[in-house]
Amino acid sequence: MKLLIEVILKVADKYMDRVNLIISGNSLTLEYLYNRSGEQDVYKTLTITEFEGKLKVRVSPDRLEGIIDVSELDDVILTLDKQSKSKNHTQEEIKYIREKYVAGTKIELVKMYDLINPVPEGTRGIVQYVDDIGTIHINWETGSTLGLVIGIDEFKVFGDGK
Repeated sequence: MKLLIEVILKVADKYMDRVNLIISGNSLTLEYLYNRSGEQDVYKTLTITEFEGKLKVRVSPDRLEGIIDVSELDDVILTLDKQSKSKNHTQEEIKYIREKYVAGTKIELVKMYDLINPVPEGTRGIVQYVDDIGTIHINWETGSTLGLVIGIDEFKVFGDGK
């Protein structure tokens, strides 16, 4: 219960403008909120319980589950914050993204906001293509093929750009 109290204090101190906090027995539920058309709505729900000195976090509706330290909660909430602000790109924006990040462009990752298995910071990769929603698909030097989302993930072009 000690770790859950730490989470409650952290959330109350830093995130109450973004999160509904629900305490129920030996678990906490954080309803992560976002603004849609001027009204708040639930974006994702995190259910947190203690597990062997760490936090077991379940993200719904994604059905993701992981074990983290209290110190990693900030990263989880920051990732949800970034993801909740994603937008659908217009066809004009997608055209621009495709022109700017053509196949062969060399990318270095600054930070990927992914809850499951983000590519490590500083990893380099090569653009393969940009899909119909504007996601930049990369072949990373780690073997991963996770895509980059403009406006969420942070990256830079390196070398001569191709």
